[in-house]
Amino acid sequence: MLFDAYSEKLQQKRRKTRRAFLISVVLHVVVIALTGISYVRWYRPMLPSESLIEEAMVVSTVKRFHMSSERKRSMPKRRPVSSNAVQITDQSTPQPMISERPITTSESMITLGTDANLPLAEISLSEHATESPEWKSIPVAKTQSPTITPIAEKLQEQSGTIEQIAEKAPLPVDRDGMMGEALEGIAESVADSKNERVVDIVFLLDISGSMIDNIRAVGRQLSQMVTVFEEKDVDFTLGIVIFRYLEGDTIIHPQTRDSERYKRLLTTHVVAAAGDERAHNAIVKAIRRVKFREGSNRRFVLVTDEASKGSYKLLDVLRQCQQNQIIVDVIGIHDTTHLALSSKTGGLWYPIPIQE
Repeated sequence: MLFDAYSEKLQQKRRKTRRAFLISVVLHVVVIALTGISYVRWYRPMLPSESLIEEAMVVSTVKRFHMSSERKRSMPKRRPVSSNAVQITDQSTPQPMISERPITTSESMITLGTDANLPLAEISLSEHATESPEWKSIPVAKTQSPTITPIAEKLQEQSGTIEQIAEKAPLPVDRDGMMGEALEGIAESVADSKNERVVDIVFLLDISGSMIDNIRAVGRQLSQMVTVFEEKDVDFTLGIVIFRYLEGDTIIHPQTRDSERYKRLLTTHVVAAAGDERAHNAIVKAIRRVKFREGSNRRFVLVTDEASKGSYKLLDVLRQCQQNQIIVDVIGIHDTTHLALSSKTGGLWYPIPIQE
């Protein structure tokens, strides 16, 4: 019974398929037939305008020769020179060039033996045709000869110009040197303090487009700080907080003693981002989210080339830093906000490398 029911359904599907195929074929044939009939009925070749036909008829009546023409050209019949022409007997005097074309007058035009049907200009010889022409001098304004500068003088002028440009051009900034000096100074300050033998350091890094070279310099010089800590026997951890405009874009990397990990992160993996910098938001978020060790001294290192700002006021940020016993060192610009963050929390301020 199941087999019969299945075979019956299969037969129904086949009948539907055949019916759909036949309908499709019939519709295609009808469309093709209607298209052909309408094309034959409505198609009319586009005729050129009457003005073009008239111009073509006028041009076709003009008889002209062309280089590709197969017709033979008939030479004009020679006619004797008119009696009015001057006979030249003296061979020593210069003779003007006389064209072989027959000379005609306005009274009677000679019909040439060609199919050009073009009129010829009237040509008449003057009585003084054999006289030599008088040459007249044309006055020309005096021109000044160009001044030629010796090659040695040109080279001296060029070298002097190049030296002036080189003097005006700003010298390249030693980012690694400046950043290494700042990190080493902060590490010496931590090591010399008797109360900071156990310290958790958090770098707050601005990742705007102008800061990428400085961030990479921080990564390359991070070993300067680690070397000072190891020599002075400081128990330290390092953390990274990168920030941009939105607080949600702030990324917090956990505290670790593996400085090589963050060295690779800063020199190769940090990518520039667009948008304004909001250092105040990054500081507040780091205070709330970073997992500090119990009893450790907390020290932030803010690295940015813009004045610190954000949705939190400077006084609110300073109050939170003092309540949580956080020292803020700043590697930034000579701005009131940077100087206040470092001086009011007991930190240090260093200038950030900026190409002028």
